[in-house]
Amino acid sequence: MAKGQKDKQTPKVAEDGEPDESGPPAPAEASSLVTQGEEPEAADAGSAEAQRAGEHEDAEEAEEEVAATQLGTERYVLAGFFASGMLLAYLLGKIIHGVWATLSNKDWFSRALPAVSAVGDDDKTTYGMVVGGVVALIVVLRAFRNAELRTWSDEVASELAKVKWPTKKEVTNATFVVIATTTVATLYLALLDRFWAFVTNIVYGDGS
Repeated sequence: MAKGQKDKQTPKVAEDGEPDESGPPAPAEASSLVTQGEEPEAADAGSAEAQRAGEHEDAEEAEEEVAATQLGTERYVLAGFFASGMLLAYLLGKIIHGVWATLSNKDWFSRALPAVSAVGDDDKTTYGMVVGGVVALIVVLRAFRNAELRTWSDEVASELAKVKWPTKKEVTNATFVVIATTTVATLYLALLDRFWAFVTNIVYGDGS
């Protein structure tokens, strides 16, 4: 009886030992599930941050492009006003010099303003340019501060900035096309003229 009880108890010890082998994997499986659940969340967070960073960079590039466009348009407007001022100063200087030289040859002007009439021709040119430059500067500044004129110039500069100029290759190809077309048209008209001259000579001439 005692031996039979020992045999019966031996499998129980073995069965009691089985939980030691099957028990630990349960926490491992739970930890793996937690890790697998955290990985998609981390990936989603990383992709969201990358997307936000890309949108931020796109916004910065757009702002830089807008700023560059505005700066370019402003540069064109300032260059236009500056060129207009220089041209106006030159024209006014020439007009003042011409009027001054013409009046200096008048007797009444020489008697009324002998000091002004006695100024040399070179000095008249210099003084005329100085006076013309001052007048042109005042006119350009007043025009630049005019709201309507400034708005119009900004719109013109914006439209000109949108113009797409042809490349060197496009200009070269277009030039060759024009030359070839002109050559062909010239030869065609020359041959046509010779043909009708020949026909006219046969009809109205001596037939030779």
